[in-house]
Amino acid sequence: MNRLLLLAAAVSLAVTTGLRAAEAERPTFLRAPYLQFSTTNSIYVVWRTAGTIQPVVKFGKSLNRLTGELLDISDRSGSGILVRAMLGDKKDALPSRFQKYRTEENLHLRKLHSAPLGTFQYEARLQGLTPATKYYYAVYDGNKRLTPVDESYSFTTPPMIGTKQPVRFWAIGDGGTGRQDQMDVYRAMVDFTAREKRPLDFWLHLGDMAYGTGRDMEFQSRFFESYEGALRSSVCWPTMGNHEGATSKGTTGVGPYYDAYVVPRYAEAGGLASGTEAYFSFNWANIHFICLDSHDLDRKPGGAMAKWLKADLEKAKADWIIAFWHHPPYTKGSHDADKEKDLQEMRRHILPIAEAGGVDLVLTGHSHIYERSMLIDGSYNETNQAADNFVLDDGDGDPNGDGAYRKSEGIHPHQGTVQIVAGHAGQSLGRKGTVPLMKKTIMEFGSVMVDVDGDTLTGKMVNKSGKVRDVFSMVKRGKVEPVRIALPWQPEEYKKPTNTSSHAETKIANSPPVDYKVLIPKFAEWQFLAGEDPQGANWTRKDFDAAKWKRGAAGFGFGDATFRTEVPREGGGRPSSIYLRREFNIEQTDRITEMGLIVDYRDGFIAYINGREVARVNVGRSAGRNVQKLKAREGTGTTYISLKDAHKQVKEGVNVLAIEAHSPAEALDMFIDPYLILED
Repeated sequence: MNRLLLLAAAVSLAVTTGLRAAEAERPTFLRAPYLQFSTTNSIYVVWRTAGTIQPVVKFGKSLNRLTGELLDISDRSGSGILVRAMLGDKKDALPSRFQKYRTEENLHLRKLHSAPLGTFQYEARLQGLTPATKYYYAVYDGNKRLTPVDESYSFTTPPMIGTKQPVRFWAIGDGGTGRQDQMDVYRAMVDFTAREKRPLDFWLHLGDMAYGTGRDMEFQSRFFESYEGALRSSVCWPTMGNHEGATSKGTTGVGPYYDAYVVPRYAEAGGLASGTEAYFSFNWANIHFICLDSHDLDRKPGGAMAKWLKADLEKAKADWIIAFWHHPPYTKGSHDADKEKDLQEMRRHILPIAEAGGVDLVLTGHSHIYERSMLIDGSYNETNQAADNFVLDDGDGDPNGDGAYRKSEGIHPHQGTVQIVAGHAGQSLGRKGTVPLMKKTIMEFGSVMVDVDGDTLTGKMVNKSGKVRDVFSMVKRGKVEPVRIALPWQPEEYKKPTNTSSHAETKIANSPPVDYKVLIPKFAEWQFLAGEDPQGANWTRKDFDAAKWKRGAAGFGFGDATFRTEVPREGGGRPSSIYLRREFNIEQTDRITEMGLIVDYRDGFIAYINGREVARVNVGRSAGRNVQKLKAREGTGTTYISLKDAHKQVKEGVNVLAIEAHSPAEALDMFIDPYLILED
């Protein structure tokens, strides 16, 4: 809950009341209640608990008078409360505290893909709601209220389809790191909406919300806990990124991504039924939204997704059409749209259908940068070619600059689209060049706010400091005859900076997660061996007898370094080395997101968990007395090192972390001062 408390400092109703909620006494949810899949008369409330409860959702138009009640358990999605569980199979070992839940009835519940053992997920669909109406809700276990009496547990249903009224949504991509930049981007949105006294109606996530492989616990800590305040009061409409696609599959609709989200398959929110959660459409007021899976489905014109897209666009009746998916058709950010198949195919196969169908705005992520095009149409080949005759308006689109982009009222083919790459919500930024079609290319963390009011759409890029760094508008009014510009404005050629230090803000430093707990504390006592090398690798394993090793407090070293335990320097032209061991405990391994070392060192080290290597820094080859290609460390101070696949190496109960630190023979000092953390 630390993320929520940190973000609660923002001046907004949802967040300030979220602070009161965090302070109230209540049972802990494994996944706090969040909203999904809203229509004009229905919405989903989803949450998780450890073990079963008697699920009840109460709702109403007054905070203190929740007159509606949903308590019916259903075995199918779309009615009542659907329950899913992770209890393993009968043959699988189950911690004793969860044994009572492994009943025949519970074993027949729909299974979660890879949630922690003992997890129960509840998907409650509230129906019979009134359009454009604010409701409050609460989750109960029987008669026991689990959520506090708090205004942030609320939602407003969409207006009737076709209604012309102001709509605001937020779009972010590639933010699921759990690091400070992600938190800053979120806080900037909260502050921005509070200043303007205009909250979100809903938001779009453009993919990569759960680095690094879309595991269930990565979703939990890097998406659900990070955005808890927004999720409880507004619906997030998602599209799957390649990182989620490492564990979830669009072809089967199975994985943590598909466990996390509930989206329309049968045109429940407007549009055309797709029959799958991998791609879908929905309407909100006078806007038609289309979500595609650009990661692992057939992108060719003859494929099911492209055929559905064409049919959906032919049926669409709206003032605006906005499409979103993960892989950008145009980018020279951290990815290059001319060199990657999935990006090329979205441009060559999907964009012609979208532009022929009158799509006004395309939002994507994947490339860690902000790029925004001019009003363009028809560019389906290489993106580094000249923009000649593919630009319909080469102005900046700013109402206070060159003026808004103009289009005819209604939906018309090939009248121009604005492309936005918004993969800059938290992951390390990068740039390879400039796309000639792009009016703005900005290397800063941030997100996109979009407002639609009748015939006007306005987009703003808000950076992580809350500054508006780009503004553009489109106005659809009367009849506008598109004219292709033979020699449009063209951005300057990108030159890679030679002084990388001046661009430090564009990179994520080796920083720990925002929320973590300490498994081995700073200055802890370790067993250590110095002045000699252990034989083989047995010393890294849990069952090794290190009773004859010395004990000392971290850090360890010699020379000019600051240390608590001094160790001898090697002679005879050999590298200096020290070997450390320390036990730590893990309660439930399937709830691990990431483990890492916060460490100051000189010059290199190798770390092991239960005998398996999980980190190697400045040690080129081999280990122990045979280390080769040992490099001197550049720079000084404490840094964070993520331990690779540590969640696969640990066991429930006692584990051992072993570290060997080395310094070149000519080094005048040596130092290692580690402590171990677990992302919370």
